[in-house]
Amino acid sequence: MIIDFSREKYSYEDFISDAEILTKQYNNIIQYVTIGESHDNRDIVMLRLGTGRKYILFCGGVHGRETINPIVLLKIVEFYANQYEDYGKAKENFSRKLRFPSSNIETQYEHMIFEKCVYELLQTYTILMIPLLNPDGYMISLYGLKAIKNPTLQNKIKRMKYNFSEWKYNGRGIDINRNFPCRSWKPKGNRDYAASENETKALIQVFHQYRISCFLDFHSRGKSIYYYRNSMPKVYNDKQLYIAKRLKNITKYELMDSENEIDYGDSGGNTVHYFSEHFYKPALTIETVDENAIFPLDYKYRTSTFEDIKLVLFELGGLLL
Repeated sequence: MIIDFSREKYSYEDFISDAEILTKQYNNIIQYVTIGESHDNRDIVMLRLGTGRKYILFCGGVHGRETINPIVLLKIVEFYANQYEDYGKAKENFSRKLRFPSSNIETQYEHMIFEKCVYELLQTYTILMIPLLNPDGYMISLYGLKAIKNPTLQNKIKRMKYNFSEWKYNGRGIDINRNFPCRSWKPKGNRDYAASENETKALIQVFHQYRISCFLDFHSRGKSIYYYRNSMPKVYNDKQLYIAKRLKNITKYELMDSENEIDYGDSGGNTVHYFSEHFYKPALTIETVDENAIFPLDYKYRTSTFEDIKLVLFELGGLLL
């Protein structure tokens, strides 16, 4: 086990170290890619999981204070890589195990079938996993102003007089999830413009570099799934709803209806809206963690969140084939 949920504080440096260890241990199935750099000079990392020519993209850590999902997404990479490798080692003995079963054959058989399906999934798809799009914001939410090294950025953040445990923004004080150039985006001031941030540009580059079949953006709070797009036609939203219902069955999360797509007065510019409008492929937001959870989020939410969403990828693979 590499990703340790019992570690209460999980710094950016811990995150990078564990991502590198994962890549080294599972180098036949995981590739480590740097897709950009934050404004405070932290690498934005993507793990490529799988060998397939089709792509599914998972993203987390867009908002700094949402500190549970980045570690959970790393754990999901480890979970699937481990299933893949176990089956890869055991597949030659698969038939023999069925001919000479042990006493717990039913449980053993189900696990072998699951491993076999994961193996085939990761040979069909490559999962593009960006667990922490906003490393500066993540570190600010955990450690406050001292997490930022650049004095100019420090001064700007200090002037905002914000409760750092509730910090949503990046190292320049910009909400990345209101920075994508889509139909709903509105400027929030004279100097505000879409795609101004390094993190935004990094994700847009990934969108355009790969032919992505589906994009999921993980946020917190509310245990809910957002699927509806007012800017998209009915046929698109019907497909979104179909996928959302299947993911609801896996996660037990609530489906949010069309009125809740964008809050009244919101400036727009979300990751999923940009992807939907530019690529016409499924794009959903999944909100993890209880609605009544307070910031800073308790690290103990990692385990329950992992159990909630660990099979989302498995379900998506079957839906998109």
